[in-house]
Amino acid sequence: MIAGLYLKTDMESKLAVLDKKLNITSLDTNQDIIDALPEEVDVLAVNAPLESGKGLSEKEEELIDEGYMFSPSTQNKRLNQRALHLKQLMVENGLHAELIRFDPMITSKELAIDGDKALESYGVSSEGISGADEFDAVLGAVTARFYQENQCEDFGVQVPEPLKKE
Repeated sequence: MIAGLYLKTDMESKLAVLDKKLNITSLDTNQDIIDALPEEVDVLAVNAPLESGKGLSEKEEELIDEGYMFSPSTQNKRLNQRALHLKQLMVENGLHAELIRFDPMITSKELAIDGDKALESYGVSSEGISGADEFDAVLGAVTARFYQENQCEDFGVQVPEPLKKE
């Protein structure tokens, strides 16, 4: 089971859990996220930096060198602090999901997911998605799926690789 989390600092965050069907939940606090996250989730993709630091990391610099546009970890310290707190709560609550960082714009661009039909072409129903934040959370779940299938490149932000051509 995989999940995507569109984490925000000042409004409801959106959690998209993808198993046999898609389930999207709006949550206010990190504890709410912990309580809503199924123990069976193997990979949780979050739209926030999962490490603290000053300046760009080497991997973020590589991402820029590759021509990607994204929000560096230094841009939103509150979001970074919230993500680090969430990571700590997961450990304290015995959740073993692997946390990865995603960027909805990068996932959308790399996989050409620009709307409901494109999302459905990846086997994910768009039913129940009622806004941009929910759509971005679902993009996180899609990124988690690609990561789980070893089809991502790690630049500090997981960049999904379009389906491999044999």
